[in-house]
This record gives sequence, structure tokens and C-alpha cells, in this order.
Amino acid sequence: MRHRRIQEIPVSPKFKKTDTLFQLLATQASFLVTAADRLSDVINASPADRSTLQQKLHEAEQGADEACHSVLKLVNQSFVLPFDREDLYSLADDLDDVVDLIDEAGDNIVLYKPLTLPDGAKTQIELLQRCAQLTQSHIGNLASINENIREYWVTLNEIENQGDKLYRSMIAELFNGGTDALEVLKIKAVLDALEGALDAFEDLSSTVESIAIKES
Repeated sequence: MRHRRIQEIPVSPKFKKTDTLFQLLATQASFLVTAADRLSDVINASPADRSTLQQKLHEAEQGADEACHSVLKLVNQSFVLPFDREDLYSLADDLDDVVDLIDEAGDNIVLYKPLTLPDGAKTQIELLQRCAQLTQSHIGNLASINENIREYWVTLNEIENQGDKLYRSMIAELFNGGTDALEVLKIKAVLDALEGALDAFEDLSSTVESIAIKES
């Protein structure tokens, strides 16, 4: 869920903790890796074990929410910021959206209990893990933007394109495979959430690109 911006609080102009801001962003980004890894645990587990593992994913989502609130609070309390305030709002929200969608995918697996999932669903999660790891490593380096940051959004766009092709292929096979209609809906709910998480990574990379262009 997207967060409402906290009302700005007047503080002393001496309040300049940009190092803390980057640390908080890095912490928030770390939950992407945790969430993607825990989603992998969910899909690879037996149906009987998935509910317990999904609770661990929920805990990661809750931690990500708290980290997002911390970033937004600091942005609102700071007069001097390293980047445009609106861009920082977008960055924090985009990071949070990805974790929310990863958590939704896990929920759909546990709640809808599809009998089987396409092998491509596990590949989608592997793509999410790659995106998460890339994001964690690059968000931590935003304090010193250089030419290497361009590799981040280029690579994420390439991964998202792979995910798009795989998603369309799985959906086509799902509708052409003679699967029971109810089962189709269950499987599609999972695939849609996975695709949504990859799309959210693309939105995140666009925000990072926007920041880099403004600061270059």
C-alpha cells in the first residue's frame, strides 16, 4: 500500500542528516532481498509448510513498512536534502510497493492453493531476486552518483522485459491448456502478482534514473 506523506514539521536548518537518510534507504532496500528470498521459500515448499513461511514473508513486509515510514519521516523533517523531495517520496514509495506486491504473490499462493504452478513462476521469482539484489547494492551507493548507476536501470529494464515475455507465455499456455476454469483463476492470480512486482521494479528503476539525470 502506498503511504500518505507525513505533514512537514518545521525544524532547525541545522538538521542535516543525509548520511542517515542513505542508511535508511539502504535498510529499506534490504527488505526487497529478504522478501524475494522468502517468497522463493514459499513457492518451493510443500503446501502444508507454506502458511508458516508466508508468515515470515509478512514479517518482512511489516519491516519494510516501518523502514518506509522512517524514510518519509526524515524527509519531512529535513530542510536540506541530497535530492528533490518529491523524488525521495517516490523512491521510498516505490521500494515499499515492490515488497507489498511480493507479499501479495505469497498470499495468493497460500490462500488460493493452486494445485500446480508453471515452472515459469519459479523463474519469475528468480528474476525478482536478481532485481532485489541489484537494487540493494545500488541504493546504498546513491550518495555518490556516477556512471555505473546507469547499469542499474538498464539491467532492471532487461530483466523486466524477460519477465514480461515469460508472463505472456505462461498466460497463453494457461488459457490453451484445458485447465479447469477455477484453477486457471487461482494460477493467474499468482502470476499477475509476480508480474506486478516486476513492473514495480521497473517503476523503481525509472525513479532512480530520474534522480541520476537531475543530479548529473
